[in-house]
Amino acid sequence: MKYNWKDLLVDAAIMAVVLGFLALIIGSFPVTFSKFLPFLK
Repeated sequence: MKYNWKDLLVDAAIMAVVLGFLALIIGSFPVTFSKFLPFLK
């Protein structure tokens, strides 16, 4: 299978979206974690 720069561009765009989504989840995680923390103690 030939791999050209368009495939690389698409992969880079997908990775950027996935990493941005993960960063958003991790960024909002401490808030949810502090909400659930009293239940864990």
